[in-house]
Amino acid sequence: MPRHAVRRRLATVLFVDIVGSTALASELGDARWRELLTRFRRIVRDELKRNGGREQDTAGDGFFATFGEPARALACAAAIVIEVQQLGVDVRAGVHTGECEEIDGKLGGIAVHIGSRIMALAGPAEVLTTGTVRDLVAGSGASFEDRGIHDLKGVEGSRQVFSLRAVETSLPEPLSPDEAAARLALIPAPGRRRPIRLAIAVAALVVAAAVAVPLLAFGGGKATPISLIRLDGHSGRIVQTERDASGRGNWDSLRSEGGTLWQYVSQKHQLLARDGRTGDLVHALSVHIRCACQVALGFGSVWLIGDRLVKDAITGTLTRIDDVSGRVVKRITLDGSTEEGTVAAGNGAVWVLESSGSLLRIDPISNRVTHTYATNAVETNTLVPLAGYDWICECIINKILRFDPRTGHSRTFKIPTQAYLVGMDSSNGRTLWLLDPKNKTLTAVDPTTGEAQAPLGLSGDQIVAAVVAFGSMWATAGNVIDRVDLKTSARSTIAMPKGVWAGSIAADPASGAIWVGNSGHAPPPPR
Repeated sequence: MPRHAVRRRLATVLFVDIVGSTALASELGDARWRELLTRFRRIVRDELKRNGGREQDTAGDGFFATFGEPARALACAAAIVIEVQQLGVDVRAGVHTGECEEIDGKLGGIAVHIGSRIMALAGPAEVLTTGTVRDLVAGSGASFEDRGIHDLKGVEGSRQVFSLRAVETSLPEPLSPDEAAARLALIPAPGRRRPIRLAIAVAALVVAAAVAVPLLAFGGGKATPISLIRLDGHSGRIVQTERDASGRGNWDSLRSEGGTLWQYVSQKHQLLARDGRTGDLVHALSVHIRCACQVALGFGSVWLIGDRLVKDAITGTLTRIDDVSGRVVKRITLDGSTEEGTVAAGNGAVWVLESSGSLLRIDPISNRVTHTYATNAVETNTLVPLAGYDWICECIINKILRFDPRTGHSRTFKIPTQAYLVGMDSSNGRTLWLLDPKNKTLTAVDPTTGEAQAPLGLSGDQIVAAVVAFGSMWATAGNVIDRVDLKTSARSTIAMPKGVWAGSIAADPASGAIWVGNSGHAPPPPR
């Protein structure tokens, strides 16, 4: 009887590692390199979870994972290539499908070696595959470029190699040295108190001008109202209530990314940066409210848009303000009006959608407009950069426009109700979620085909904000939080403490926390 049981199974293998990791580690030093690796691993594991991948091994800056379907492996690899560029690094990836040997629960065999050797051939921001993978995903929409026949070290015979060019979205070009250096400069050593930057602001916060104020020591007390509630993102239980003199926030006033929780408090005209794990206040900016769509947070800055009169002509201005010092870093003059426009940060850039429908890409390193696109959008106050696309919600006419800045092409999806975009993260990572507060429904839409599923009904009244996290959709609904399990469609409600009106919500993936902001009362009815 053999000492070890060996069985064979078909799998798609994915290998990923950071390009130039040895030089990077030396350049950053031990502490910052560890921080970079922590963020890199978080991105990879999030994408594996979204795409149904199973982590098999991790060594240093490399990952080995397996998938049941090659198309899911390609989508995961492409997403990792795109997302890690926000850190200032490029990765390379290799994908192959074949029979693997499983010995005592660990995978090996020729198929695994081929995947590893294919990755070693890849360049920065490149996903290489074998001809086997290309043939298996024919008809899926993935496109490839022939990279010729290669001998793989330690593997008998030659293999035809292909470079993945697009799967749902085009793969990006490698980072330039200047762009990589600027993004790496934002990686702090662990323990620094400077707030981690918000990279993607979805339906961003509200600011018209900002100057720094000293860190405020807010006191507590029995009479102090609850300002924040923390829920466990898995059980849904209330695990913390935060009381401080910051007061109650606006409706839909919380945003979270990379460990920092941002909260806008209208009574005090302040934008607060909090620790996403504890809720503790880290920093405060004095702000003045104007429009919920005319501010974005990202790349270490607050980005504000507004119109001004110059020589009898109305022109837009984008102002960049350091989110710690409050210093104006740059004012960028725009060609058109932004009165009905919006600004957002994500997909490696800052985006301004002007009132005319022109979409501007601003490089956060050079502070220059690098591209202008004509989107032909008729509604221009909702812009969400997500998963490589810029999503423009033409909610009034029941449409969502998906614009691809890599190709300059757009596609319009008809949606069943006047809903707004909640997010794309779900149990399968392939769903666009739309929330209709008026009719109290949540609708799943395929972002590739635009096909909508039957809406899910919600129980709460006066829904204001929602977030998709930890496999569920969480919606603020006054005295309760509506929760919908995105895999089973099971619905539940979480009662809020007395005196709390749930008006805003955000998730901190690292700590597994759902943060709920107390707005104190219901929003005014829509006009």
